[in-house]
Amino acid sequence: MTGKVRTPGRPEIARDLIGRVEAAAATWRASAHEREADPEGIGQAPRHAIAADAQALRRIVARLSGWPGRTLVGDDGCQAALTIALNSDHDLAFQLTLLHLLAEAVRRGDATTAQWAHLHDRCLVRSGRPQRYGTQYWLRDGQLEMYPVSDLAGLDQQRASVGLPPRHDQAVLLKQHHLTEPGRAGAASDAPAPALGERTAA
Repeated sequence: MTGKVRTPGRPEIARDLIGRVEAAAATWRASAHEREADPEGIGQAPRHAIAADAQALRRIVARLSGWPGRTLVGDDGCQAALTIALNSDHDLAFQLTLLHLLAEAVRRGDATTAQWAHLHDRCLVRSGRPQRYGTQYWLRDGQLEMYPVSDLAGLDQQRASVGLPPRHDQAVLLKQHHLTEPGRAGAASDAPAPALGERTAA
């Protein structure tokens, strides 16, 4: 990646994506008590927000005939699209479609390999397979646990190949960011809510 795209070509789409992620984060924070009573630790309000955001992203990729990349929605819009994709766990087929579109965007220089790696890992975990880059975590009983990886010994090398920091360095940041929110359980990745975990570099 050669630098940040400062002015999105489609600022209205960028605002929509970013606004949805910010609203989802607010909904997540506001639903703490509801989530504690939810068997899956999500809650009805966040579930509805996730479904609505996924439908919005589905419409956007159809309208654009591809991933909303940096050229059209800027760095923040592209990251917001990834957040929504990561949170769309209710529709693995859609996530796999988005993974393909994101890979095309990476080839065009319109998204980062780190962003692709996060969604790739997410799809693997949701398919019941070990992840490759160690981006997906499980928050349980106040502790972050990494989902199984296919090559633990070579994990840092795999991470470096897609522009991710070493596992240990990222684990420190993850703990600082996510272990301050009580009562939370569930999948962890790089999205602010309801998925949590490491941030991708633009």
